[in-house]
This record gives sequence, C-alpha cells and structure tokens, in this order.
Amino acid sequence: MKRPRVLLLTYGALPIPAVKGGAIETLLASLIEENEKQQLLELIIVSTDDPAIPRFNQTHQHTQVIAVETKKRPLWWFIQKCWNKCRTLATGKRKNLIPYPELIVKTKEYLQEETVDCLIDLNCPERVPAIRSFYTGKLAVYLHNDYLNTQTYQGEKILQQLDGVLSVCDFLNQQAQKIAYSEEWPEFYRVNNGIKLAEFQLANNEEKQQARTQLQLNETDRVIVFSGRITKTKGVHLLLEALSRIDSLEKVTLLVLGGTTYSSGEKDSYFKKVITQAEELPIDVRFTGYIEKEQIPYYLKAADICAIPSIFHETCCLSAVEAQAMGIPVIATKIGGIPEYISEKSALLIDYDQHYLEKFAAGLDQLIHDDPFRDRLSKAAVKGREQHSQKRYYQEFVGSINQLAAKKI
Repeated sequence: MKRPRVLLLTYGALPIPAVKGGAIETLLASLIEENEKQQLLELIIVSTDDPAIPRFNQTHQHTQVIAVETKKRPLWWFIQKCWNKCRTLATGKRKNLIPYPELIVKTKEYLQEETVDCLIDLNCPERVPAIRSFYTGKLAVYLHNDYLNTQTYQGEKILQQLDGVLSVCDFLNQQAQKIAYSEEWPEFYRVNNGIKLAEFQLANNEEKQQARTQLQLNETDRVIVFSGRITKTKGVHLLLEALSRIDSLEKVTLLVLGGTTYSSGEKDSYFKKVITQAEELPIDVRFTGYIEKEQIPYYLKAADICAIPSIFHETCCLSAVEAQAMGIPVIATKIGGIPEYISEKSALLIDYDQHYLEKFAAGLDQLIHDDPFRDRLSKAAVKGREQHSQKRYYQEFVGSINQLAAKKI
C-alpha cells in the first residue's frame, strides 16, 4: 500500500529536529518518532536550518527535513507589526506576522520537482493564500493556537482555499466555524495531542526523594511546579500573587521551569519583574531557566502540585498533560482547550473571571494542605493517562491525513 506523502511547512522560528525546544516542534518530534515505527506516512518537513538536520536525515527512513537558511529581519518585522496593528484598529481584523517567507519559496521550489498527497501548514493560516498561488493539491492548516477566528484578516478567503483544518482541540475548530462564511466548508479534524508515556511514569517514594535530594529540595516540602515560557500570558505573575494571598506557606517551594523563549537564557522586563515579585514571598522560589525536554520528567518527580495559571486561550498545555500522566494534581485556568485535556475529576479548573485570583489562591491552599484531596486527584489523573498517548496522537493524525487525501477536490 502506498504511503501518503505529506509536506509539513513549519513556522520557521525553531528547527526540526526539536533540538531547541518548542511545543509544536516537540509534538512534531513525537509524530516523527511514531511514524518511524509504524511507517504509515512519508513526511517531508520544511524547516529552518540547523546543524542537527544532516544527521537526522541519515537516521530517519520515512522523514526528510528540507533545511532552509532563514534570516532575521528586525526592522521589517517591526514595520509589519506596526502596519498590522493599524489594520486591526481600522478593521477589527488581525493578521499575524509571516516572518520567514523563504520557507514558502523553498516549498514552491520543492513542489516544482516533487509531488505530495497533501500539504499541511503548521499553525500559520495567513500563509494559505501565498501557498495557493502555486499549489493546487490538498491543503490544510494544522492549528495549535487560536489563529483562525472571526478576527483573522481574510479569514473567509483562507477558509475558501483550504480543504481541511486540523486542530489540537474542538475549541479551535469552533472558533474557526464562527467566521461568517457562506460557501462549502473545509473538513474539520480534531487530533488529540499525545506524549511518550514511558517517559512520564508515576514516581514512587524512593524516586521522589532521590530527585529532591539531587535538586537540593527538602524532603518534607510541598513542591509546586510551573513549566513553560515566562511570559505574561502564561500567568507566572498571577501564580506568585495567588501564593502571596495564602496565610500559611510553611515548607512550600516553587520551581519555575523555563525561560522567556524556548532555549533562551535571556531575561526580558517581564521575567525580571516576576523575579522581583518572587523575592517578596516567604518561600523558596527557584527559576531554572530553559531546560531540555528530556529533563522535564526528572523535575516532575520531585513535584506535588503543577500550576497552570494561563490567561490566554491555551489550547492543550502539554505541561499539564505530562504532570497528570505522572499522577501530579494540576490546578489550571479553565480556558480555551484546557478542559478538553484535563478532567475536573483529576484537577482543579478555575474560571477566568473577576474572582480568579481569589479562587486560584484557595485552590492552591487546598492542594498544599489537604493530603487526602491531593491523593484522590492523583489517582484519578493516573487513570486517564492512556488517552494522551503518543500512539493515539499518531493514529488520529494519520486518520485525518487519510481522509484529507481521499477527499475529492
């Protein structure tokens, strides 16, 4: 049976393989790994260049990465961002920046020589009109963020030119379906994100204490972990504010895993602000900076609680999925696609309203001090871990591709 040939056009900021991190890049790495085992697709990935690509191509039989030398254009990006903001103010429509047009050029060059069964744009629907100027085959966008909705510039035109929309959650599909559109809709597919469950196993007491010893954490502390980028939308400042509202914080430690951007050790004004905010708390707050994805399970072994205080339309939040797979109770904002991945039977989901901080602080307080409650959430989290396996993710992705490839144009 012929394997579908699928071209994946990445955003370009970070490379494939995911040697510099990135949520979408890490997820794509899982897809590639599973495909090497099951061999149901031939993947062609257009990526920004990286020294790791030649070796990657040598060791993978069913994935080819096409390396593209990309350039940073800070002045052009600044002008484009200003122009897009003016357009938003004038029309109410938003257009995201297309920072690396050379990826589109390379895709066009490749398709002049080769054929594919479908082309998938990774999370940048604004590129669809440009792709359609040279590609007439099956075209879909794979949404990981809320980038196709009623505020998207030329949203109707983008939908008209698509054969399919793949999304990591129903929330994103529903957002796209709110666009005022009167023609035939593209097909919508939901692809459940997955992780390599073998790396995220429930830690026993001995493993937990060993991790704490090596990380120089007290054995009896309640360890709260935040894992993600240190940005305002991820809500680290709100987590710190919620902790400041708890009366008893004796023997509590907060681990903040991540940096301003993936693989970056730089600290912007927001990062510096939360460091100052953390210094005012009567607890030990540790900022690790960027850590490799392979190290995440090691840090999670030491944790009692995972906090996800996001204040934007988070669509999946793999950090919460990873924590739940290890039986770590999660407290998270009930927003975007998070409720599709985290059950209220195994986590505390807090509505983002005028009482958010008050309720988030109360939830944290309960998780810190109520051992039986925390244990119940932990057991419930472990029961649901299989629904977010890498294998299921791959099966749903392949199923969507097969349906898309079989669709008549």
